[in-house]
Amino acid sequence: MVLILTGAIQSGKTRFLAGIVAGLDRERTGVSGFLSPAVYDRGRLIGYDLDVLGRKTPLPYIRKSGEPAWERVGPYYFIPEALEEARRTILESRPCDLLVIDEVGPLELGGGGLWGPLETALAGPGRRLLLVVRASCLDALATRLAGRPFQVFTVDEPAARAALLFEISREVPGPGIAAGREG
Repeated sequence: MVLILTGAIQSGKTRFLAGIVAGLDRERTGVSGFLSPAVYDRGRLIGYDLDVLGRKTPLPYIRKSGEPAWERVGPYYFIPEALEEARRTILESRPCDLLVIDEVGPLELGGGGLWGPLETALAGPGRRLLLVVRASCLDALATRLAGRPFQVFTVDEPAARAALLFEISREVPGPGIAAGREG
């Protein structure tokens, strides 16, 4: 099962996803992966952090400045240690987990960044993935999924939260959502 959360750039996809993840009973659902919250300095976007689920401290992940040898897309540089941590997080996730990846972007869609580990995860039988992708990259991701079935949820649709929680929980034996956290 591949679930895709989409929306425009800076539309609140990560914040929306953080609310979804917080509403899950992690032990029952089995959730792994990471979020990539935006980082601002004096009101200006300077990059994104790697917030691995279940860890306390995020790592600097993507920044608008970096070394020439670092993987790069547009104005953003991927900090090698954090990129390697993101790859490791994907590869070490349990096959029964809902694997959350925020986000699959132009670098991955071109075969770089997280694409190798993500492709390995996608090949696992019965894997459950929740991928974040900006709306402008959705068609390219659909092509990369090579016929694998997927379901799309758009962050600004009023029923997206309930529908996404329903799809996540219906794949888990017993209730997969913590009581009182659905609203």
